[in-house]
Amino acid sequence: MRKGISCAELLAMIPKDLVARLEEETKVNRQVKKMSGEIVLKLILFSLLERSQVSLRLMEEIYASEKFKIVSGKGNRMVKHNTIAERINHINPLFFEKIFDYLFSKFQPVIKSKSKFDLEIFDSTLVELSAKLLEEGMNCGGGRKKQIKFTFGFNGMFPTGVKIFREQTEVSEEVALRKAILARKSGQKSIVVFDRGLQRRKTFCDFATQNISFVARLKAKASYREVNVFKKVAGRKTKTLRLEKDLIVNLKDEQAKPIDQDFRLIAARSLETDEPILFLTNLTDLTAGQITDIYKRRWEIEVFFKFLKQELNFSHLVSRRENGIQVMLWVTLILALLLVVFKEKNQLAGYKIAKLRFSLELEAEIMKEIVLLCDGDVSKFFRVKNHYP
Repeated sequence: MRKGISCAELLAMIPKDLVARLEEETKVNRQVKKMSGEIVLKLILFSLLERSQVSLRLMEEIYASEKFKIVSGKGNRMVKHNTIAERINHINPLFFEKIFDYLFSKFQPVIKSKSKFDLEIFDSTLVELSAKLLEEGMNCGGGRKKQIKFTFGFNGMFPTGVKIFREQTEVSEEVALRKAILARKSGQKSIVVFDRGLQRRKTFCDFATQNISFVARLKAKASYREVNVFKKVAGRKTKTLRLEKDLIVNLKDEQAKPIDQDFRLIAARSLETDEPILFLTNLTDLTAGQITDIYKRRWEIEVFFKFLKQELNFSHLVSRRENGIQVMLWVTLILALLLVVFKEKNQLAGYKIAKLRFSLELEAEIMKEIVLLCDGDVSKFFRVKNHYP
């Protein structure tokens, strides 16, 4: 049986000497009397664990709590929510990004995709807020709303990269997905998977020219010229599809002119709805069934987005400035990484259960510390509680 891992063991994998070194390297504590980089990290992590809806006023209350005194390892004077906001808006986000990079590298064996294919699934999620509150961002909702776009690469287990988009031209996935895919960190051998948000023929051709292997969906009415039959597949079925054609094609541009670039197109229909589905790829060493199965894995990033938004408050912007948004992004990903590792190591069924179990274990660790501080004497708790002004 595989050995599990405890909440305390996971948190201990963020070494104090690493945190201290990164505080020095990134100068996060320069001219700061309160709320060191380490304290900000712990405050945001603890807040995300405590509540699914996080606010600056909630952070203010948590900062002053007895539990956080134990978590932070320091006595805390009262700090107002506007002070917390100011600190998050100006602290160097590179401090948190470097901690994430360290943990990401450390846990690579755990968060490696379980697929036999090396996949990188790309998709975007949007966070929307009133235009009165969000200074930067894309206009939407007739100008009454603004949104920030986060475009992730995802290997089926965890994000491999993320880009933040806020310019109006980046509203279109034709722009955002293209930029994110071309900027990805992973090696050229990974198969890039994306949905129908990206349809430009030039982008497909650019990917092929740059040896980026991909699997995508075309719109059902996409126009193309058949070059030849790649393989006869009519009548074959997968668990969800009936295959009809497996072709080599030239896509047609907006003027209905064929583009001189060969692609492989697989035409299928849904067994449930009879909806026609077109898959496009530049891979020729896999079967049609394998190509459609690879695209089916795209759904995994949607499950992860749901986890980020419902369990880790990612649908709400605590900070409305670029710096603060980056800070919250990296700390959220640090917690998400810890929870994914906790889930995998302990063979838990889902993200929600992993977060609950992790939170309960942390609560138990805090209670244990309180008991040790008080030697089992409740009256000592109040003396410990009042020790800090």
